[in-house]
Amino acid sequence: MEIPVMESSYVPYANFNFENTNLELARSQWPNYDDQHYLRGCKWSPDGTCLLTVVRGAGMHVMELPPDLYTGDTILTSRPVVPLIPAVSVPESGLIYDYCWYPGMNSANPATCCWLASGHEGPIHLWDAFTGDLRCSYRGYNNVDELEAAISVTFSADGQNIFCGYKKNVKIFSTSRPGREYFEYPIQHQASCLTASLAQPGIVAIGTWKNTIELVSQCDGTFRHLCKLSGHKGGITTMAFSLDGCRLYSGARKDNEIICWDLRVPGRPMFCLTRASNTNQKITIDLSRDNKWLVSGGSDGKVQVWDVSQNIAPSVHYERCQHEKLNRSCLIVQVSLVLPLLLSIITGFRIKSYYCFRRLQIGRILYRINTLKNE
Repeated sequence: MEIPVMESSYVPYANFNFENTNLELARSQWPNYDDQHYLRGCKWSPDGTCLLTVVRGAGMHVMELPPDLYTGDTILTSRPVVPLIPAVSVPESGLIYDYCWYPGMNSANPATCCWLASGHEGPIHLWDAFTGDLRCSYRGYNNVDELEAAISVTFSADGQNIFCGYKKNVKIFSTSRPGREYFEYPIQHQASCLTASLAQPGIVAIGTWKNTIELVSQCDGTFRHLCKLSGHKGGITTMAFSLDGCRLYSGARKDNEIICWDLRVPGRPMFCLTRASNTNQKITIDLSRDNKWLVSGGSDGKVQVWDVSQNIAPSVHYERCQHEKLNRSCLIVQVSLVLPLLLSIITGFRIKSYYCFRRLQIGRILYRINTLKNE
């Protein structure tokens, strides 16, 4: 299977201005009822044109942005909130563990428009974002030659390799060679999440459920352990490299701290930031491409933004409570790489009869963080 080699071209960064009022632009939500739908995550495409989301019981969906967001630098405050409607939907055959976009995805080149997904008791699938068709599969096997599902997946920064986290190892597939050919790197604990360095394609951070992060360098199937980072109170659920590869930000479940690691001096954290994370839910962080803004949700329903461009611990620069009247968590916050758009995912609970806790509903809200024009 051939995927075009990523071309190095200039991509303008989104210019965020958190001093101005934000405006809700679009929304998508599912009622709960008996299906108990809930969002497992949502990610911007690398070219900023669409969103990829996974809904428990409702599959995977690619949603395109409203066309008016691509034109003009200002948005009228009277603009109505429009629904986000799936352009491509893929039904799930089981619980989706992890997923990610191909890093060179560009809507002008359909061959690059694809994403990876790993699910319960199945191989890793590469899906076509234009048609929803299955392109190919990557299969990992355990020591008794049984098919094993990957817990976490990510592409290398250049898109040439796929890193897949399993219970006892990390497997590396060549993107152009589907099947069961791979290299293995043994680990002591389950790989809960993975992230690849943008500055150095061979370096990957391996987060585990045992509260540790391991940095590994890989080249042509040869692995080299770089360092191990310890400091979180719970299993690692989210990580983000800075663009220059010198910093790594990490968060964990049931841990209110986001830790910034200086990888040039990896012995201790550079600084820590505070958010609400008192549940086992996966609450993600994201970093803008100019390395300035770090965003995070929280179990208290708040979106928080920090200016991390300096070498000291910053105070909260921007904070917004998504739902003040309901007991909901803001699990996922992502910033667009191209447009000044902020994406937030909200989920929550309510008490029903017989003291059963169920998901109330889920929503995806898209905000414009830029210049607004009153009307």
